[in-house]
Amino acid sequence: MNKTPLARLVCIIAASSLAACATTPTRPPNPQVVSKMHAADQARMATVVIYRPNASLGAFLRPTVLLNGKDLANVGNGKVFVAAVRPGHYAFEMDDKKSGTAVTLRNGQKLYLKVEIVPGFWKGGGKLTEVAPTQGEFESVRLDLIEPGEIEDASFR
Repeated sequence: MNKTPLARLVCIIAASSLAACATTPTRPPNPQVVSKMHAADQARMATVVIYRPNASLGAFLRPTVLLNGKDLANVGNGKVFVAAVRPGHYAFEMDDKKSGTAVTLRNGQKLYLKVEIVPGFWKGGGKLTEVAPTQGEFESVRLDLIEPGEIEDASFR
């Protein structure tokens, strides 16, 4: 069977594209995020990690996460918020109040909350999901720390 030069070129481009996708390395852990996660006094505090993976959907949106009904942080695309909190009962939810979780944190415990964008009619909103610590740590340490100006609650800056 005699292939045309155009068919060969298409096959070469397709093979190159697939090979490039298969060899894209995982981003290494961000040392600033790792150090912030381990900075809390584990004997007296719990750690809360709220993160939003990089995604093209809603890239410019910064949904607000609430802590006990008050604005906590605006989580941008590819950003992570890390905070040490005292043990106790907390309610985390999105500003549209459609998703969230209520948890009782203990000394040394780490809570990982993932923010994802949900498409909407006029504008997308955020969805907050509690994830397993192994998944949360793996995904969040590869992101960038949230800018201090995006932290609404001044006590966490």
